[in-house]
Amino acid sequence: MKTMFRTYPSHKLFTFFTGGLCLLLALLSGCKKNDPENFNKATPTLFQYIDTGKHFGLYRAALKRAGLYNAATFSNDGPFTVFVPVDSAFIHAGLNLVAIEKYDTADLSALLKYSIVNGKLSSTSLLGFYSQEVTSLNTNYRPTITKNYYGIFFNGIPVASQGSISLNDGVVHELERLPLVPKGNLYETIANTPSLSLYAAVLKHTGNDTQLTTLSTDGRPFTVFAPDNEAWRKMGYNSVADIYNEDPAKLNNWLDQYISRDVKFTANFRGGYAFFNELFYVRADGMSIVTRGNIAPTHIIRPDIIANNGVLHIVDQAFVL
Repeated sequence: MKTMFRTYPSHKLFTFFTGGLCLLLALLSGCKKNDPENFNKATPTLFQYIDTGKHFGLYRAALKRAGLYNAATFSNDGPFTVFVPVDSAFIHAGLNLVAIEKYDTADLSALLKYSIVNGKLSSTSLLGFYSQEVTSLNTNYRPTITKNYYGIFFNGIPVASQGSISLNDGVVHELERLPLVPKGNLYETIANTPSLSLYAAVLKHTGNDTQLTTLSTDGRPFTVFAPDNEAWRKMGYNSVADIYNEDPAKLNNWLDQYISRDVKFTANFRGGYAFFNELFYVRADGMSIVTRGNIAPTHIIRPDIIANNGVLHIVDQAFVL
């Protein structure tokens, strides 16, 4: 018995094959002609993105007050990475619209330029661990950018969880705290902070105030954990007079444990960090401190306050080691 094969003209085979291929492609792609998603969309510039940012109203108001609200600020001599404090960051720092309109324009300009950093620093360009001082439009001070397992940080302030916003001419990161420029050395910063008046008195009474006016003897900055006034009241010191009535030698025993060399932001504490041979330890959240003598953890309640010669963290409890 012969096996029968049916043959087709070559042009019919070609038509059948190409028709089937087109159907397959149509199923895979939807065969949507003129689909707008298939066209490249223009990426906004830094200024355009900031101009329309949903939570940037107070940032825009500050830029206008400082005379920086223009495209040239974000394009001349760029590219830039802009760390933009969102509205809640300004409000938390006491800068609503009324306060911004009263702010000294030169000081406001210095503050805003501090967080406009040279280069494109995105989550993809910062590879591995990274912690380095960088240049900004504020030529007097160099902020520190850190990248670790927990994200990207500007002077210890974490950027928002959505990560980097890459644009044509730079990168935007949103900040939930307002980064402030240094306003003096560590002792001046402490003395000018109302909630640290008792700690400032302790430093003065024991003669340790001058230690925090400059760098260490080997040229290194300091990290200071400063107990607030309420922490000193819990130890029985209710006023500056109480401090000055105390034996300086007794108070001096408290001070060494609050001062460490080198700058350590809360970004460095994420995942856990030990001080003084583990006499006290910062937990993985970067904000809670446990010691051998404290029953409850001590908390960093105002972190990452920059000074000319280091960084200050305000804590809510004295360390008992």
